Amino acid sequence: MPFREGEVFRCPESDCGCELTVTKAAPPACTGQHDAPTCCCGKTMVKKSA
Repeated sequence: MPFREGEVFRCPESDCGCELTVTKAAPPACTGQHDAPTCCCGKTMVKKSA
């Protein structure tokens, strides 16, 4: 899943609260297969709904 500009990922751990915003999209040819980034606390970050 290539990242898209404007996507927001949030850590599901309430004590952490880390949030990531994509400021530059991956190139169209990117074929990345990762589901979501991993937070520094080790949890898989969740894509925030629009």
